[in-house]
Amino acid sequence: MAYTALATGPVSFLDANSNQQEIPLSAIVFGPNGPDASSWSNYAANSALIPQLLQQLVAQGLLTPGTQSAPSAALTITANEAGTTGNVIQVTISNVDTIHNTMTVTVSATEVYPGLTPATLGAALGTSVATANGLVYLQSPDPQAPANYTQNTSTGPDYTYAVPEAPPATGTAFTLAAVDLGGTADAANISVNVALDPAPATTFTLTASWTKTVNNISLTTLTDVANPPFGLLVTFAGSAGGALPAPGTVTLQGGATASSTPAAPATATILSS
Repeated sequence: MAYTALATGPVSFLDANSNQQEIPLSAIVFGPNGPDASSWSNYAANSALIPQLLQQLVAQGLLTPGTQSAPSAALTITANEAGTTGNVIQVTISNVDTIHNTMTVTVSATEVYPGLTPATLGAALGTSVATANGLVYLQSPDPQAPANYTQNTSTGPDYTYAVPEAPPATGTAFTLAAVDLGGTADAANISVNVALDPAPATTFTLTASWTKTVNNISLTTLTDVANPPFGLLVTFAGSAGGALPAPGTVTLQGGATASSTPAAPATATILSS
């Protein structure tokens, strides 16, 4: 049996890149082999350091096992696209019903690309499904300066967004397309906003967002690999007959670009209720 960890606060340390990291106590348990933080989303990238760090804290009396048994992991959530954009995905669990074994699940993401120009747009978004960095990519070549634009649903069979040119031009500045990894119905509901920056006026900010809520969903349906209900952004893994997750909101972490060798998708773990 695993037990909760006790300390005065989260475990902080500097990783190999001298970045400050914090392991929440909820991600640390005491098992037969001592402290274990392997459920933490950034554990894999720091696995050479964390076990020694935890053992040192135990030896100093700064980290001790509690008397309460630790909740088990009910769900593991993984972004479908590797990279840092997965780190903006949020998952909210609510209305957990232990009698009917159902819950309400909301998945959302808001991706903001500031300071863009027509010349940098393709690199920021990607120019195909294969190179896309998030919810949408640049479909048309040779983009022009855009006007302010908001569209909450895509159009046409290819799920595209025709952003108009800045006045006095009347054509299309560029066309964006939804990255459809989980079903066309979901891809159609991506919202796109283009806002001209006040200074300098030669740049603009592009925001792509998506949210979906499913009520009264079971663990079996939520973790269905063949028909993932939130397949546009994430997949869920867990035991179909296991405990329901605790209510709350988590933000996926640990997404990294290909420079991390290899690119890593963002993940999160939700404990049982």
